[in-house]
Amino acid sequence: MKKTNNTLLALIAAVVLPFFSTTAEADKTLESNKKNIAVLETRQISALPRQQHDDLWARVRAGFSLTGVQSQEVRFHEADFSKRQQFIDRIVERSRRYLYYIIEEVERRGMPTEIALLPIVESAYDPDAYSHRHAAGLWQFIPSTAKAFGLEQNWWHDERRDVVAATRAALDYLQQLHSMFGNWKLALAAYNWGQGSLKKVIDEEHGGSRSVKFQDLRLPSETRHHVAKLIAIRNIVANPRRYGVKLKPIPDRPYFEQIELTQQIDVRLVARLAGISENEFNALNPAHHRPVIQVKDTPRTLLLPVTQVRTFVSNLENYDKALVSWRVYQAKQAETVQDLSSRYRIPAAKLAEINGISERDALKKGQILLVPRDGSSIRERTYLAHHIPTETKKPRFEQLVYTVKKGDTLYDIAKRYSIDIQSLKSWNDVSDRLSVGQKLTLRLFSL
Repeated sequence: MKKTNNTLLALIAAVVLPFFSTTAEADKTLESNKKNIAVLETRQISALPRQQHDDLWARVRAGFSLTGVQSQEVRFHEADFSKRQQFIDRIVERSRRYLYYIIEEVERRGMPTEIALLPIVESAYDPDAYSHRHAAGLWQFIPSTAKAFGLEQNWWHDERRDVVAATRAALDYLQQLHSMFGNWKLALAAYNWGQGSLKKVIDEEHGGSRSVKFQDLRLPSETRHHVAKLIAIRNIVANPRRYGVKLKPIPDRPYFEQIELTQQIDVRLVARLAGISENEFNALNPAHHRPVIQVKDTPRTLLLPVTQVRTFVSNLENYDKALVSWRVYQAKQAETVQDLSSRYRIPAAKLAEINGISERDALKKGQILLVPRDGSSIRERTYLAHHIPTETKKPRFEQLVYTVKKGDTLYDIAKRYSIDIQSLKSWNDVSDRLSVGQKLTLRLFSL
């Protein structure tokens, strides 16, 4: 990415003790006394020479290039999405933070702009999305694939949820799949099903031919519908009026800038200095699930709204208090939460809540915990309890009434909507036999 602002802003920054040390002292205070000079660099998303659009959706449409966009599955999902205006409104509202950046990256790589719509299918454009298969983020990376594409996953943060890092990894992966299979629809199928599974089918049924077409392959129902959903969304975006859908406009300009921090700082303080809510900070930086931004050997990149970067830089330059209000502690042999509770004079239940553990849990030697410094507010102390990884979040659902058609089976309907067949039976108190015209209630995962 080209840097458009080469001005380095010298800031009087924090001297912060390292998060990890080889010394025997495990109790480390993340505290600043403003002695050394550090550098913070702002980096704006650079636009390629192109036609300017008033609405980002027009720009997305201009780059559509997938062909052969009609099938029975596609028509089914066109009809389904066209009935769910509220769902579409939620997706548009979420995507307005991220879509400009993603379309920039897609265009820069010369990829079809339909790819920028894939997070709608994967996660409904929710970077906090987490699936029962342990896939996370806008692009729904499972841990092993994320590791293969260089996405960091540790106690401090999970780059599968990082908007910039995960987008880079997803586009790298899709380009690799396109090179392997020769067309974008097969690349999308492999992204969903796995490249090994798709290659095996092509090898066994078509002798490894690179001229095989998507419609010629025997694919799992889930994969067929996954690709069909993207094509259906593409068709709706191409001509929303035809489907009776309204797409709220999104400005064709950057929503965020990237900044690089060279010292640890509280999440809450970043939000306050930038003049934004913690919810806005978390929406742009969902990879960070601890109340302190960890910085070790290399600067840490954060995203802030374009309109608030100067505010943040100015306020940070003039801020003369500690940048961190937490100490990181590495547990010793046979220590308990109660031991730390007594040492730091904080209730065991609160300490457990902060770190997402049980107050009865035995601590492992070297286990990392965050402990508030004296004077930290209750709001600061409970931050972590509300920002632990979303594996623990309860999913939200929206209800849909489905009318049984000729030839429908419970298995087909469950696969089509990616729901469990036993749940489908229990919601409707039905057996395996269905009647044409019968009404079924479906509870669809709504991100």
